[in-house]
Amino acid sequence: MVRDSRQSCRLCESASNGVTLSGRNSLILSFAEPPRNRGLVTRPGIRCTESVKRIGALIVVTLLAAGATGCGSHKQAAAPPATPAWSGPPSGQPSGPASASASPSPSAVLVEFSVDGIGPYQLGASLTALKATPGLDAVTAGGQNCPDNTVAQGTGDWKDVQLHFHKDGSLFLAVNRSTSIPTPSGAWLGTTLAQLKTIYASVPGESLARGTGTAFLVTTQSGRGILFDLSGSQQVTDMVAGDGTYLKATYLSGAADYC
Repeated sequence: MVRDSRQSCRLCESASNGVTLSGRNSLILSFAEPPRNRGLVTRPGIRCTESVKRIGALIVVTLLAAGATGCGSHKQAAAPPATPAWSGPPSGQPSGPASASASPSPSAVLVEFSVDGIGPYQLGASLTALKATPGLDAVTAGGQNCPDNTVAQGTGDWKDVQLHFHKDGSLFLAVNRSTSIPTPSGAWLGTTLAQLKTIYASVPGESLARGTGTAFLVTTQSGRGILFDLSGSQQVTDMVAGDGTYLKATYLSGAADYC
């Protein structure tokens, strides 16, 4: 009996030496008999029971680890988020290219009265061309004071603008007598001399006097200017666009017709 117990214990001790997993749920135990400790007395049944417990615990832990790694390796990747359907452009934005803007009407092209004239009536323009487009009214060739010149009026929105042409037919002077057409800087008929000096503080300006009459002349770098005729109360009564030097000389000489 003692011999059988020792043999059983040796088998149990050998079984606790190695555990190898193969596959997902299968277990292969490899046994190797350790060297005998000669001279030692082994109590029957004790070490055998402890070895069996250790083997059982090792099997359970190994199976749990195998289940965790095996299941995790086959986990499906999360599906990518669905792309939201295009619902059109943001609110307030056009869904297509903007259409071309409409051509401005003649009223929108009023612009302002500048040193170069107004609208289509630009200094240097041809009398013949302006007769065709946009047209001229009250065309008068010659006159008692300036027989070689031609005087005309603008049409439509420019009917209160007087135009002066040289003998060769070129426009050299424009006179604005409209209360609805200002200069680019904001001077209107009725603007006072004090206001003119403030408006044109950064532009060369000069006060002119002839007898009881007065005027204020502003000249740009191009050499062209605007002469503001003033009333007795020092308010603008009309504006004359042309060459600055010519305007000054003509006003001081008293040639009212600007020949």
